[in-house]
Amino acid sequence: MASYKKTYKHTLIAKKELKQVKKELSGNESSLNELYRLKNEISSIDKIIGGQTLNPEYVQQTLLDFISKNDFNVNIVDIEDVHLFSDSEFLIYSNQIELEGSYKDLTYTLYEIEKNFKNSRVISTQFYTKKNYRTNTKTLFLKIILQNYENNK
Repeated sequence: MASYKKTYKHTLIAKKELKQVKKELSGNESSLNELYRLKNEISSIDKIIGGQTLNPEYVQQTLLDFISKNDFNVNIVDIEDVHLFSDSEFLIYSNQIELEGSYKDLTYTLYEIEKNFKNSRVISTQFYTKKNYRTNTKTLFLKIILQNYENNK
């Protein structure tokens, strides 16, 4: 009984602790694999939703260049200043542009911006008309809001 208390008891306790530590270490290895997978997933989502860290004025200028160089047969009516929103995790840049043209030209322009303009993502669009009371005609407009974000760390 004395030899059990002095030798075997401590050996069995050490063996039990070793088993528990090995179990925790295997959990850490799977955690590292999970962390690596999540980082890759975040990076692919950033590419999809426009998470690049580009200068917001540069994005606005490239949008204007994209529209004017591709000859979309639309008129740029208004472009708002870059709107900035910040919270604890992200810094969000919003660009708003207003276009005038026919329905076909406006939808084609919107399609091309969504498909080929990679510096920012289209978040919202709105078609609306304004009536000119002098000529008694309606003009079609398209308001597009584009956003991109960056980590606020």
